Amino acid sequence: MKSSQAGVSAYPIGNDDIEAATDLEMIGRHMAKLKVKALPRNYQLFHEALHGSDRKIASEIAALGPAPSQASLDDIGLKHRLVSHCGLVARKSEADAAEMLREVAAQLAEGLMKKQCFAREIETAPHVAAAMDSLNASLSNLLLYETELTERLRDCAGLPSRAGGTRA
Repeated sequence: MKSSQAGVSAYPIGNDDIEAATDLEMIGRHMAKLKVKALPRNYQLFHEALHGSDRKIASEIAALGPAPSQASLDDIGLKHRLVSHCGLVARKSEADAAEMLREVAAQLAEGLMKKQCFAREIETAPHVAAAMDSLNASLSNLLLYETELTERLRDCAGLPSRAGGTRA
């Protein structure tokens, strides 16, 4: 039987691999010194700061001081459009869209409540003239409210405003 010899690695380690390990260790030490979480996006950010062509990144990180917040680091990564931070844009967009939908849902619930109050007022109005006055005032309020809601939705969706009001 042949005796086998256990090797450390199946692949030879070249100078490029040693340099990459050294760079990674240097980035890791720098991040640890600043108490930055060892997240992949932070490694890319610090790699760009230490070895990239845009020296502004390094000065922006330095301006944050020791123990910078993750949000501040992410802002820098987003500002400089680093690949590792692209997923954060999608999450922020989802959060913004969810917030807008919550606001619209609240406004629609308020509109429904106003319409229900109007229906009760009409049912309990003692005279036709009073009912007509109440109907006219409520209708004006509802039209104003729905016009504002429509404009808000257009603003949130990035659509141009309609000039001249809305169609009936």
